[in-house]
Amino acid sequence: MEKQAIHHYHIGISNKYSTLFHYSTYHAKEVGSFSIDVEGNFTDCDSATFPALLRPLPPLYLDEGFDIKEIDRKRSKFPDAEKPLRWVHASVKSCQIDCDVITQKGVLKKIGYTINDKNSWTFEACKYNKKPYIRYPEHDETSQDMSEWWRRNSYWGVKFEEHMLTQNPGIKASYKMLQGRLGNKTVLLSAEVDAVATTGELIEVKTCFERKLWKCMPRIWLQSYLGKAEVLMFGWKNASGVVSKEPQEFKMADIPGSQFLKEHQANAMIGFLGDVLEWLYEALPDKDETWILEYTGGRQIWLKCTGERFLPSWYLQFIDG
Repeated sequence: MEKQAIHHYHIGISNKYSTLFHYSTYHAKEVGSFSIDVEGNFTDCDSATFPALLRPLPPLYLDEGFDIKEIDRKRSKFPDAEKPLRWVHASVKSCQIDCDVITQKGVLKKIGYTINDKNSWTFEACKYNKKPYIRYPEHDETSQDMSEWWRRNSYWGVKFEEHMLTQNPGIKASYKMLQGRLGNKTVLLSAEVDAVATTGELIEVKTCFERKLWKCMPRIWLQSYLGKAEVLMFGWKNASGVVSKEPQEFKMADIPGSQFLKEHQANAMIGFLGDVLEWLYEALPDKDETWILEYTGGRQIWLKCTGERFLPSWYLQFIDG
């Protein structure tokens, strides 16, 4: 069936969203956790199995062994969009899914940051039993279209994590399931955990060009805030992929209102996210079919129907059970 656009959302000016909700109205709580092993299998876990933070001495050479194929090293064989569904299936009774929307941290970050950045994105959505689901496309080929410079920087991020984190043998990635309110909707989301400090704080590990932190911080803060991170750990890289100084810590609570992120910017991203979710909730019909949620620049977000099924059969059997 050919896609037909039948709904669109008009993006207003930033000031409109900065007054809708204060960023602190999103206060996520942990409701569960899980891991994906090296074979791509879903396994239950607790915080004791999450990666720990290392403190290697610089310099760190992130370009060593550069291989384009390594960019997807952390992507498991397990379908990315199924991760929150598998947790719901394993941990929650079908009649007790206490949320309005089910999705992933990365999806929300890209949508929320649209208020600052006009890079295009595409997701898939569906509403079933009065709950919208939003996911990355099943065949996401975004990385295939990126330049070698983008791929190299992605590789550096992976290598920095290898230097900074200690992962339990056999585990590829660990996640928390979080529940928080965005606007008027309660959202259930999966969020990958980089590391947990000995104090119990969640740590997000990033590389950045130090002079460009002012440009990168709003996006990184939003991603980390949605995932309930409490500390950002930056490795300052140069154009050759060398981190020559000790990584620097930033407390998440200190970032809004600082030189790197104005409070109204934080409010605008959270307000925009809440407004888009409210629109999407009303626009989607309650039926198991795939809708393309798409932004291609400008002031419009489009919603298009494909006519294809969305939810896997095993999940439908569970929630209809």
